[in-house]
Amino acid sequence: MLLPPMAQVKGSGFTGIRSFLDERDPDARQRMRALLSADDAEILEEALAIGWYPIDTYVRVIAAIGPAIGLGSAEGARELGRSSADYDLSKIHRLFLRLANPAYVLEKAGEYWGRFYDVGEWRVTRESPQRAVGELRGFPVPDAAYCEFLVGYIGRMFELVGAKNVRFTHPRCRLHGAEACVFVGEWR
Repeated sequence: MLLPPMAQVKGSGFTGIRSFLDERDPDARQRMRALLSADDAEILEEALAIGWYPIDTYVRVIAAIGPAIGLGSAEGARELGRSSADYDLSKIHRLFLRLANPAYVLEKAGEYWGRFYDVGEWRVTRESPQRAVGELRGFPVPDAAYCEFLVGYIGRMFELVGAKNVRFTHPRCRLHGAEACVFVGEWR
């Protein structure tokens, strides 16, 4: 019997986490190693940006960010998400994307998902000129901290492309029995 392939994430996620920890607090990586299994800590420390690594490890690492930097798991994950968006959207991308509606940016981010994850799919619906709903389907590891990471990342992405009064929420989650993780963005 063939086993299904393990869901994977691009190593750039781990390299970004290392940079975030190093910038935030020089001792945070040491605290992270104490919070993680030996295997997870090894992947965090040795992952290459171009490699592919287990998604479940990535999710566990994100959940440990908050405790490693002195915050709750959700707060740390949101902060990491915001920082990751700052890093990922270079000044050139921001300038170009300011010409677009945040819903368009969310749609494009959904299209790029496959460059960083080998599972999961985004479905984005524009409900009005200032509101979009994104559904993440097929992500194999539902996790509260990971969802908060996405709230931080996408909310900050909207801000970086010029949206004002951004409100980004996560009203439905697979952790609580929903069919998909649903995220709602509203802005001016």
